[in-house]
Amino acid sequence: MKGYQTNQWRQFRDEVIELDGGSCRDCGRSEPEVVLQVHHKKYIPGNAPWQYDYKDCETLCKGCHAAEHGKIPPKTGWQYLGYEDLGEVAGNCELCGSNFRYQFYVYHKNWGSMQVGTFCCNALTSTEIASKQLDQQNKYDERKRRFTRSKRWVEISGRAILRQKGIRIEIAKSDDQYYIQLDLYPGQIGFDTLDAAKSHVFDIIEDGSAQKFITRIR
Repeated sequence: MKGYQTNQWRQFRDEVIELDGGSCRDCGRSEPEVVLQVHHKKYIPGNAPWQYDYKDCETLCKGCHAAEHGKIPPKTGWQYLGYEDLGEVAGNCELCGSNFRYQFYVYHKNWGSMQVGTFCCNALTSTEIASKQLDQQNKYDERKRRFTRSKRWVEISGRAILRQKGIRIEIAKSDDQYYIQLDLYPGQIGFDTLDAAKSHVFDIIEDGSAQKFITRIR
């Protein structure tokens, strides 16, 4: 690039790096671990690369410099938006390429949104929000597993019956599908397996929709 092969630029570059302590202002790494470059915080038309005040320049490693110019995703400044359980290891991290089941959504004002795994979500947001969310999900899944396998489920005449939070729950099979009945009110959604129906019961009790349904119907 014009001007970046001159002695003036090399001298100015060395001075900026020295003033910044010989390390990247973003990630803190230094040579030889990384290649250091000088980033212009703003560009002044007509100025040669070395004709800037020191305050208008900063030392960045090659990776952080590329991120600053939007060539690769920024390493900081990301916001957590939410997550999704894909049900199986079917996702692919847009940052590191690893496969995952739990997909986390993050957003950066200069880049947009990305879908990443647990580790990259934590790293980009500088938090442990993904790990904590995953821990909560694992606890939820374990409670659901115990619910579906609970000995409180009673089998009577081909029906699975349980009382939970004051609601009488019945699950019965009809035409190869399992249907849920809350108190005396039958549901319209069929499930392929008994465990799938029980799992749905757990979800609607946990989020309160079962109780709201019974209150509205009554």
